[in-house]
Amino acid sequence: MPATKAKSVHAPEASTGNEYRGKRTRTGNSYGFRFDRALFKSHPEFAGEVKAHVIAPGRMLVTVAEPVTKRRDPVMQSFLAFLANDIAKAPETIKPMSPELAQRIDRLVEQVTISCNESLDDESLL
Repeated sequence: MPATKAKSVHAPEASTGNEYRGKRTRTGNSYGFRFDRALFKSHPEFAGEVKAHVIAPGRMLVTVAEPVTKRRDPVMQSFLAFLANDIAKAPETIKPMSPELAQRIDRLVEQVTISCNESLDDESLL
């Protein structure tokens, strides 16, 4: 099960590697931890409910309370299961994408602009 350490820090240093900085913050009548946006972009499994376990003084283990697979869209899961079943039944029908189709797709999206830094909000795509 994926897990990460959460600790309150006061230094304004940037996060590096698998370390994510956070701070304790007031949330309504309670307290919570606020982490760098990079944590949630890199690990979307932490978008839902989590559990915290204090494992030593100054050390806390945060785990996902509900597995990601249970939160997925049931329609998408059904479609992917259908697709996997179809591929398993007739693998010979799978064909590589042609260069012509790739060029057609490129032409269709050539005017579409995107930003890699654009927020997708709190909702996941699947």
